[in-house]
Amino acid sequence: MNYLMQRRTNLLKFLKEDGVDAYLITNPISVYYLTGFTGDSSYLIHSAKHTILVSDSRFEDQIQDECPGLDVHIRPHNKTVAEAATEVLAKMNTKTVGVESAHLTLAEFDALKSKATKQTLVPTPPRVESLRAIKDPSELEKITDAVQIAEKAFKMFVTMIQQNETEKAMTDRLESYIRSCGGRASSFTPIVAVGERGALPHAPPTAKTLIEGSKLLVDWGADVLYKSDITRTLINPQGANPSRRNKHERAGYKFDEIYRVVQKAHEAAVAVIRHGVAAKEVDAAARKVISDAGYGKFFTHGLGHGIGLEIHEAPRVRANSEDILQAGMVITIEPGIYISGQNDPKGKDLGGWGGVRLEDDYLVTKEGSRRLTTLPHDPKAIE
Repeated sequence: MNYLMQRRTNLLKFLKEDGVDAYLITNPISVYYLTGFTGDSSYLIHSAKHTILVSDSRFEDQIQDECPGLDVHIRPHNKTVAEAATEVLAKMNTKTVGVESAHLTLAEFDALKSKATKQTLVPTPPRVESLRAIKDPSELEKITDAVQIAEKAFKMFVTMIQQNETEKAMTDRLESYIRSCGGRASSFTPIVAVGERGALPHAPPTAKTLIEGSKLLVDWGADVLYKSDITRTLINPQGANPSRRNKHERAGYKFDEIYRVVQKAHEAAVAVIRHGVAAKEVDAAARKVISDAGYGKFFTHGLGHGIGLEIHEAPRVRANSEDILQAGMVITIEPGIYISGQNDPKGKDLGGWGGVRLEDDYLVTKEGSRRLTTLPHDPKAIE
């Protein structure tokens, strides 16, 4: 099946609703989704009669390789892509053109508007993003590849851990493993947080060494154009004892208890996933487990999000989400408990205890879900 052609056909279904004759696609991610072109600085014009990629001579050979059969307009070096695109639109006799309002900056929109003297530009909803929320089989295959690469890299990472390694060194090493295992890059800069620094959901890497903490939170993913996103929280068997030796982890919480609460919250959320369920119901299921255990104030972010060509995309799985899950969506489930010195319920700044997060990637199905990640939920993986 020609999935690229099917995606372009699906986009045309919105033409009448948006009241436009054609779409001008300017987001490189949207252009790739509709054409398979991986370059940049190129716009796609798409209507019922025409599909034209507006690019420049740097990409001529690449376009032939990646997009055989696609009509292409190569702009001269002395014209901007906006100028070239509006000239093509004028030759097509289009009157109303839908533009990606969620992507264009005000300056970019003004530049297009100043050149499109024969067209009316209409800001439209994120149509391509809504199509991307439901993955076709070719996309699911790529996401599965990204998961497998990330998991292979993580197994290498854990095997080679040294107790005196810094967060920065561990982050760099994990990124290199992702590339050596077949990834283009990391989905994002990995989070490798030692001890109390696990209370920072997006902790940047520092010079803190593994031996300085009793636990290690690792959040990572592989990029193969499509992304994966996984988190594990591990016990460090050789690290500082949080109740006795390490002043930064003396808040007095038990790792096993908190880990089990997070694990139960994860399981409760997964049990709710299925086609037609409101995303906020999945969030609520996990949040209830954590709140009932007395840690509600320590779960400080949404439960999850869609993944695909971007690491965060539709649907949003959080308390205020209006999204409805549909079969074919791929989402993360990532409940967490984060106890820092600032939010300790005892009212004392004890330096913080840290955090526990457990994240996997799931395909939504008619009957429920299918877990794409395969790593065990084992906090002793580095023993």
